[in-house]
Amino acid sequence: MSSIPPESPESLKPNFHRSQISPTSKIIETNRFLRGSGKFISRIKDLPAPPNDVEKQCESSSSTTKEESGFFEKFSSLSAREFAMIALLALGNLSSTTAFSCIAPFYPDEAKLKELDVIETGIIFGAFDLVMIVTSPLFGKYMHIVGAKKMFSFGLFFAGITSVAFGFLDLLPNGSTFFWASLFVRCAQAIGDTAIVTSALVICAKSFPGQMSFIVGIMETFVGLGYTIGPFFGGVFYELGGFKLPFIVLGLILIFATIAGLFLINDFNEKENEEENDGKQMRDILKIPVIWIMIFAVILCATSFTFVDPTLSDHLSEFHLSTTVIGLLFLVCGGLYSITAPIWGILIDRWRCCNALLIFGATLTMISMLMIGPTPILKLEKNLFIVGTALAILGIGSGALYIPTFQNCLDAVQKQGFDDSSRTYGAVSGIFQSAFALGSFIGPAAGGYGVKYIGFEWSATIIASANFVFVLLLLAIGLITKKF
Repeated sequence: MSSIPPESPESLKPNFHRSQISPTSKIIETNRFLRGSGKFISRIKDLPAPPNDVEKQCESSSSTTKEESGFFEKFSSLSAREFAMIALLALGNLSSTTAFSCIAPFYPDEAKLKELDVIETGIIFGAFDLVMIVTSPLFGKYMHIVGAKKMFSFGLFFAGITSVAFGFLDLLPNGSTFFWASLFVRCAQAIGDTAIVTSALVICAKSFPGQMSFIVGIMETFVGLGYTIGPFFGGVFYELGGFKLPFIVLGLILIFATIAGLFLINDFNEKENEEENDGKQMRDILKIPVIWIMIFAVILCATSFTFVDPTLSDHLSEFHLSTTVIGLLFLVCGGLYSITAPIWGILIDRWRCCNALLIFGATLTMISMLMIGPTPILKLEKNLFIVGTALAILGIGSGALYIPTFQNCLDAVQKQGFDDSSRTYGAVSGIFQSAFALGSFIGPAAGGYGVKYIGFEWSATIIASANFVFVLLLLAIGLITKKF
């Protein structure tokens, strides 16, 4: 039986010119074509597809849909334990910021009764951020030795104990004894708060790498809620049970969270205790230019956000507003910050639009600072609607300015060869929290001294100018690197 000789590539190509094909040759050609169809089709598959704009658009649309669905699939695939972990991290952030802000409505009056002057009261308020500036880098540096879980649990427990202790300060004698005891316990509270927020970022980064910005956005939602509802929480419980009750309730919540954290938070077992990670320490991270740009962004955000804390009520005194209405204005700002923070996180996780979001956030923050005075440059008439709108814009803009910074920092250090480890995350988180604490200290200080010497309007204009400089800096970097 004779074997059929293999066809050449040319013989596999059917001839479609009818004038050149006889009936017999048609049959032969058809048989050849059918026999070689497998080879023919396989060769066709190997050939590049012709360009087609419609197909490209379909592929682009399909890939975008896959990315979008992939994000939500990842989030929906989280286990019940992981959701409980997120809830616990959120509770820790909420409680720690509430501990910071809950004393605002009643402590100044109690301090007066205890014979403290305004300067001493201000020192007690400001000490919280000063302690965070110093301790955040230290906690971040040694995070890999202590462990994120242990540091988070320590922070919750220590913040809980010191919160309860603060509630019993009213039993102390008036004068210097009350002042020094308040200062000591307030600083101890700040140490617990630093441990919570610094380790929480590391836990987020290690536990949810695919949705980190979104999870950080959720954490910031509860940070914003803590700042917003903290004074309300403190005022309500103060009226119900006096000086002790707000701190006892808050302390018990934190201690309960400590117990829950022992079971819910993952323990990251990394062999880093003896290693020096190729000699790269926090000082090496600070040599990266992007880190300093992000530090500037965080300080700018915190300064802008806290600038109005000690000055807004006096700025609006001509409108004769009640304390409740002024509180609602703060609620607008903090509430919009809390609502929009997860949205910015989703945008970053899906499209990696950190720099564009930073420009957007700084621009909105600049506009809000120009409006809230309003700035003498614009020659607008001050009215309640403009101020309220400015606070709303500030809440939206500050979130957009803050949320991308941590992701940008992590991307920058990983590009420089730092490991995906608790050591790296801890160092970045420590720098991050220290910068925010510095901004939170500068904001009220700039507000107080600025209003006294140059007025509210020009003080806000200077902060707006700083945001404008930051926008120009990002645009210049974007034009040079072609990345926005």
